[in-house]
Amino acid sequence: MKKIFVSIMVLTLMVSLIGCSPKEKNSTNGDKTEKTVVSEIKVWIPGDEAEYPFFYNMFRAYEEKNANVKFKIEQQPWGDYWTKLPIELDAGTGPDMFMSHTAYANLLVPNSRELPFEVSELSNIKDAGLFVGETGKPVFVPLVFYGAVMYLNEDHWNDAGLTDADIPKTWDELEDVAQKLTVVDNGKIVRAGIDVSTWYTMADLMYQQGQGLADDEGKTTIDSEAGKNALEMMQKWEKELKISDYTLGNGSPEDSFIKGKSSIIYGHAWMHKWFNTANEELKFKAFPIPTVSEDSPVVTRADMELSFGIGKKVDDEKYDILVDFTKFVLDNDEIMLSISNGFSGVSSRTDLADKGEESSTIDAIKVQMPRMIPMVLPGEYETVIKQTMQDVLINDYNIEEALKNGVENLKNTDLSSVKKLENEYKDTDQLK
Repeated sequence: MKKIFVSIMVLTLMVSLIGCSPKEKNSTNGDKTEKTVVSEIKVWIPGDEAEYPFFYNMFRAYEEKNANVKFKIEQQPWGDYWTKLPIELDAGTGPDMFMSHTAYANLLVPNSRELPFEVSELSNIKDAGLFVGETGKPVFVPLVFYGAVMYLNEDHWNDAGLTDADIPKTWDELEDVAQKLTVVDNGKIVRAGIDVSTWYTMADLMYQQGQGLADDEGKTTIDSEAGKNALEMMQKWEKELKISDYTLGNGSPEDSFIKGKSSIIYGHAWMHKWFNTANEELKFKAFPIPTVSEDSPVVTRADMELSFGIGKKVDDEKYDILVDFTKFVLDNDEIMLSISNGFSGVSSRTDLADKGEESSTIDAIKVQMPRMIPMVLPGEYETVIKQTMQDVLINDYNIEEALKNGVENLKNTDLSSVKKLENEYKDTDQLK
């Protein structure tokens, strides 16, 4: 009888244990919340921890708060990441969560699950509704805004007798200081006063003149009067004033700058951290991009880094955790500021926009922010703009011919997404 009783007790205990399986465990232990026990959550990042420490750290921070959640971060090569990622996501063999990018959003949105809240619920996030799914709910949410800025070499600047009062606010003023900075040897520029050998230059000069980059039919406006004027300005700097030499940077002004072959460049916020590590002796300072006039409706484009995406074939159990992770990141001041500081930009959280580390780059972005248009250009558009500049500044094409070639190369490119973003810009009424 005693053996039967013991057997019943053992059976009862087994049933009890089965009923309390780990999947149903949901308790709080101090600061750590034990949610559902899951298998490892696979995350893809196209870069190592040295490049993206803030991203790696945010996953660790979540694990510390949620003992039963484990992320397996798989570093991917940048080169084929954006080609492989949508294919793997569609096949269900890709990551559960992945680093996204504005330039590839059109491919990634259809392969991602929407977040389960309305855009209106993210009122403290600037432009939270830019990347939405079929039901209008966000797929990716901006984390940080940054973009193009100007950089000057402080040693060159001081040697030329220039001060902060000489920092140019218009392109005419920049021409004056660039002439004082340019060094010529035997008729050849050995140090350019300014290096603008990036497609950013032409795109922004068009915007500054109030010209959008796409028309109502989703076609390029590169051959507009503003496009012609932009090329004429750059041609003047190269051929007439001889304050710029495209070949010194050859499409990457940061290369001429880091070598001391240019004094001012048309750069980008990401370069700030890179300069500090690539050349510790380089003394540099950022300043806002000059404008065609003080009334320019746009100074430059606003680039963004986005929240990590959730694969469309992730099961509901992992989905709930990844949604909670996304909320955790967006609500965490320290994490959000570490991301914006890491990219030398301004946080997408409106209550954090004025916070962050002190740097001339972030200060320049803050000055420009009211006139920065959120924009994502298709890669082929960037390539054509760059080629058009090279044709005029290096290959000596006449401007009309170069613009005609540019239009021809873009005739099959749908730019309706560009026009859509331009129509959503706060001062869209000032754009043609």
